[in-house]
Amino acid sequence: MIRFLFYILVCCGLILSVSCKDSHDKHIKFEIEHETKLYHQAIKFGDVGTAIHAMQSLLVWDSTKKDYYDTLALLYFHSQNYPQAIQSAQVILDKQPDNIKLLQIVAHSYQYLGRQDLAIPYFTKVADKQPGPAINYEIASCYFFARDFKKVTSYIDKIMADKSSDTVKVNITFNQGHDQQDVPVKAACYNLLGTLAMNVNIKDQALTNYKNALKIFPDFELAKQNIDYIEKGDKSK
Repeated sequence: MIRFLFYILVCCGLILSVSCKDSHDKHIKFEIEHETKLYHQAIKFGDVGTAIHAMQSLLVWDSTKKDYYDTLALLYFHSQNYPQAIQSAQVILDKQPDNIKLLQIVAHSYQYLGRQDLAIPYFTKVADKQPGPAINYEIASCYFFARDFKKVTSYIDKIMADKSSDTVKVNITFNQGHDQQDVPVKAACYNLLGTLAMNVNIKDQALTNYKNALKIFPDFELAKQNIDYIEKGDKSK
């Protein structure tokens, strides 16, 4: 009798265990479906904050879905949460070091954080996989802010030798990041050469380079501003 009762208790325990597991699995499934719907609704309404919250919740419920980090990196980047974008992207890059999209996210995030020195290795990896004048300009620009001017001129020479630099465009930010403009890479390089010349106070050479930039792209606002700065400075003397 005692053995029979023990057997019944064991069976009940197993049934309860399976029942609890089934209930737990159903709860997880419900939460995942709920957060997935919340994510898509947030994206539909452009609510990045809620979308990030939904993705974080999805990771809590299913930490095996590493692809969630890919989406998180994009969301954090577009919401200008650059440290979080880097951290999320790095989870994937640790296992997929050649992921171009995430390499670019990390590189640009470091750029916006003012750490061009840390952006350079990531841009360089992108250039190794997808070489071209635009990515080389990004590297040259980073080296300028890192004050390695020999590297700047080296990359500019490489860009100028590329025929596609006349047509391929790069995004330039100016006015303390408030404005931006897509300009041909070669024009951007002449503008950078002008700034290099201004850095050592060779105004005539700077002016020539800024004007060369305008010859390629007459609507280049930053080059116009740089010329105005030099000419107004000379008139005030």
